[in-house]
Amino acid sequence: MSHISKIVEMKNLKNMNWIFSEKRFVSLAPFLVFVLVIVAFFTLPDQFTLRAFNSLSGEQYINGTYMRDDGERLTEPVKETKREDRQQTTWQEVNEIVQKHNSSEINHSNEYNGTDNSHGTDFFYLLIVNLLGINLCITNVSQITDTVEGSPKNVIEQTPPKPICDNSNWRYEACDITGDARTFGIFSTVFYVPPPQTINPAAQNWTFGPQSRRAVQAKNVTVKSLFSSLESPPCSIKNNMPAIVFALGCLTGNLWHDFSDVLIPLFINSRAFDGEVQFLITDMHTWFLQKYHLVFKKLSRYEIINFDMDSEVRCYPRVMVGLQSHKDLGIDPKRTPNGYNLFDFKMFIRDAFSLPPAFDIPFKLNTNPKRKPRVMLVLRNRSRRFMNGPEIVQAVQNSGFEVLPVEPTRDMNITEFSRVVDSCDVLMGAHGAALTNIMFLRTNALMIQIVPYGKMERDADNFYSKPAAEMKLRHLEYSISAEETTLLEKYGWGNPVISDPESIHKQGWKAGMRYYWIEQDIKLNLTRFAPVLVKAQQLLRE
Repeated sequence: MSHISKIVEMKNLKNMNWIFSEKRFVSLAPFLVFVLVIVAFFTLPDQFTLRAFNSLSGEQYINGTYMRDDGERLTEPVKETKREDRQQTTWQEVNEIVQKHNSSEINHSNEYNGTDNSHGTDFFYLLIVNLLGINLCITNVSQITDTVEGSPKNVIEQTPPKPICDNSNWRYEACDITGDARTFGIFSTVFYVPPPQTINPAAQNWTFGPQSRRAVQAKNVTVKSLFSSLESPPCSIKNNMPAIVFALGCLTGNLWHDFSDVLIPLFINSRAFDGEVQFLITDMHTWFLQKYHLVFKKLSRYEIINFDMDSEVRCYPRVMVGLQSHKDLGIDPKRTPNGYNLFDFKMFIRDAFSLPPAFDIPFKLNTNPKRKPRVMLVLRNRSRRFMNGPEIVQAVQNSGFEVLPVEPTRDMNITEFSRVVDSCDVLMGAHGAALTNIMFLRTNALMIQIVPYGKMERDADNFYSKPAAEMKLRHLEYSISAEETTLLEKYGWGNPVISDPESIHKQGWKAGMRYYWIEQDIKLNLTRFAPVLVKAQQLLRE
């Protein structure tokens, strides 16, 4: 029994180096071979049975498409509408979509059929796989011994180790592993095996939330840089395409965060692969994948893997962990592989949602002389609401616009809603997430942003006005006065909330959020606001 205890201890792959020293290896090798033969005899049939039930001859039926075990599609994806066939959304269609949106809700309890990657692999199966992998380790050790004891059979030029992870950026943490990279989702781990020519590869660990904002908590993933392949689990699936491991976490549910913290960073990190990349997602939200399925389909041709439920050891030539991001709702083209900018992202989004060509605003493309510029007026239903909404609608109409009042919600069908936004020449609303719908406006369209009281101009500029300019949109800002905020009636002129907003902001972002983002509503002074509408008409007719 003492010999068997030693063999069990040898299961720990991290101790393989001292087990397979020359003397111990010579004495233990015959007994080890005997044990491996016995284990293989009793376990191989069950192992093959497990794999047969799990993969069904290597194919899976995912969302109407057969997938091989390596994630490659076996049938062609659904053809997209050709750009030249895309038509302008009619006013009748717009009304039908808005009515449908206002009278229906989306059930978020639907399960995403393409994310179940649990294959029922139990602990005993993993144990057997690791035991069966020891014979590979023996070969590697014997090769290492031959090289060390005698003259090297193959002289390999050694190179110093290259850092694979970067935690120096204040916005994000990320790792980029090229070579032998292996993901093990149920253990939230990505392994990196350095090439044999690496000088003194150090075993290192990095643990972080793989998302675009490091300040926001998410489920951690650990990247392990190993000393050698002896320490790594064997591959159960080998892939030729690269992979990106990232978290959705709590950065979803708000349209601005959906784009700024997930979709734009994902575009930055994956667009250069032209669909030849696989996504492994931790903290997955199935409703998010359903809502933006057209975007994910455009970025990747492969099955999306639920990293938290994935019991496979997937091997890739390259794995990126975490999402690099540049700025709020923006892209720095100098830091992207192909010089992509925010306008490129906007055009990518239009293409993903099958919107018609965006050569100019609908108003200028319409040959009807009686056609008026169409304004989408965003009416918020919580904070920063317009207290005189009907009067605002009337004033905009009197200024020569066609008005479409909408109340966007998180449950809206964004594919249909994008068509409604595309049909408009102007998007107007108070500072807030709904203004992110400018992504669906055409080139040279106009955004009118109502800036709430409380020194919020800098945020309004960074979050929406600058991105609008980068997307080749025109923009106007209107900062309300103290008389136009409901905070005046609540706190009075003598309170710092009204008299000294700067002092409130110095108390921290929570104080500013409380008063100026959450507690404040708006009663627009239509006389004071009238020049903005005049300027808007001028810009649209230039």
